[in-house]
Amino acid sequence: MNKKIAVTCDENNTLTDFIGLSHIIIFENDNNDWYIRKRFPFNFTNIKTTQEIRDYTRNLILKLDDCQIIASMSINGLIYNVFDRMKFAIFEIDKLDKNMLNKIITDIYKSLHQINSNVSVPTVPVETTDGIYYLDLIKLQKAYPDISSKKALRKFIDTTPFMRLDLVCSHIPAWLKTSEYDSKLEISTKKSGSSLLASINKKCADYSHSY
Repeated sequence: MNKKIAVTCDENNTLTDFIGLSHIIIFENDNNDWYIRKRFPFNFTNIKTTQEIRDYTRNLILKLDDCQIIASMSINGLIYNVFDRMKFAIFEIDKLDKNMLNKIITDIYKSLHQINSNVSVPTVPVETTDGIYYLDLIKLQKAYPDISSKKALRKFIDTTPFMRLDLVCSHIPAWLKTSEYDSKLEISTKKSGSSLLASINKKCADYSHSY
C-alpha cells in the first residue's frame, strides 16, 4: 500500500469539508517524512443536482491518480457513497498535521488484514453510477491469476448496456484492439501512477445496444 493521503483544504491550506473545499492536497510519506506530492484546485461550487455531484466526485477521483485514501473534516451523502464504492479508505479528521497523517496510515495497516480477508475483489465491472462501470484489472488478476482480461470483460462488453467502462490496467488488452472491437469501441487512456486508466465507450453505431 502506498502512503498517499488526499485531504480537502480551503484557500488558506486549512482542513475543511467538501462545502468549503478550494483545493486538494495529496500528501505522501517517503518512509522518512510527509511531503506534498500534488496540489490542485477543485470545488463543488454551483453543483446542485444528484448527477452533478456524482460526476464531479468521479472526476475528482480520476485526478487522485493512485491515491486511495481521502480525509476531510466531513464527508457524507453522495460524495461518501461514490468514494466508498470506488474502494477508498475514508477518514473524517478534526486537524491536519503529521501526527494525524501517521495515525491514518497506522489505522489502515491495523485493519488491512481484516479488510483483505473480508472484502472480495470484483471479477466483473461494477456499476458506480447509472451506466458507468469500473474494474481494476490489475487487482483482479493479482487475486485471481486464472481469470484473463477476456474472461473478465468480453461477456460484459458484448451483452451489457453501458455508457462508459473505466478500466485500471497495465496495458490495453490486445483483443480489444482487434477489428471486432475497434469498430464498436472508443478507448482513451491516461497514466495513473504506474498504471493505466482506460475509459471505454461504445461508438454511436453500437448505441442501439446501450442506453
